Amino acid sequence: MTLPERLGMRLLNAQGLPSRWLNTSVGKIHALDGVGRGELPPIVMMHGLSANAAAYGGYLRRLLPLASRVTAPDMPGHGLSDIPRGGLRSEAMLAGGLEALDQLIDEPAILVGNSMGGLGVIRYALARPEKVRGLLLVSPGGAPMQGQAFQRFLDTFRVSTHKGALEFVDRMFAKSTPLVRHAFAMGIRDRFSHPELRRLIDGLTVDDMLQASELRDLLPPTLLIWGREERILPRSHLGFFADHLPEQAEIEEWPDFGHCGFLEQPEGLVRRTASFARGIAHKECSGSRSTLTGERDNLRISA
Repeated sequence: MTLPERLGMRLLNAQGLPSRWLNTSVGKIHALDGVGRGELPPIVMMHGLSANAAAYGGYLRRLLPLASRVTAPDMPGHGLSDIPRGGLRSEAMLAGGLEALDQLIDEPAILVGNSMGGLGVIRYALARPEKVRGLLLVSPGGAPMQGQAFQRFLDTFRVSTHKGALEFVDRMFAKSTPLVRHAFAMGIRDRFSHPELRRLIDGLTVDDMLQASELRDLLPPTLLIWGREERILPRSHLGFFADHLPEQAEIEEWPDFGHCGFLEQPEGLVRRTASFARGIAHKECSGSRSTLTGERDNLRISA
């Protein structure tokens, strides 16, 4: 982590999200784990590739007054978590993430996953359905791609120059960020240049991605939010989720929302998280289940 990220982590600790360390088979996992002041069920946040829990601090802090508990682990080899024994590989990421969530979740929770974290929470929901009350997927990764298309996609994350990092930053956000553009780029370049993250990216194969059957087998209520200005993930990824998520899943496409919507619209995302959680509680009380009306390819648009 960079010095500003470490300072940000300390600030979150002081604001009600203390650090917690978990022992797993791949090393120690760090997590932010705060007791909330609200009535919503526990909310667990899984970050994206090269990110860490502190990057979602604005979102997490705003949830504390609303939820009974707010938790966000650093995935293996990310943030303050250990690099797995034997190196950062997809198998170690999956095992470490699953073990960490097993220790963190002591009652059914709302799982929120962004980018790579979307793939992670989906896999966890399939492995531990009894621990997942709902899934909120924000620009989720994990859609399969074939051949050269998959390699071109992985090349997006092979960032080794400041110029390349600036281009990556410009694709992350819905709008230009001139005041912090170079600062973001320095952090992006440092993380993607790390040998272990390069090892992870170079070792990924199509077999590590989601299969259509995995989406169809999801049981929890699911909401997917996609940004109109998403430029890191191909739009075909949204099509994959729209085609294969269960019929009761909701899909919303938000304007002025890029790959890092947590930074761009934290308050709006918190409100939608809260309404999603309350909707689940209402359906559980009434014994009803929601279904979408209309065709699945007509995505719901949220302002």
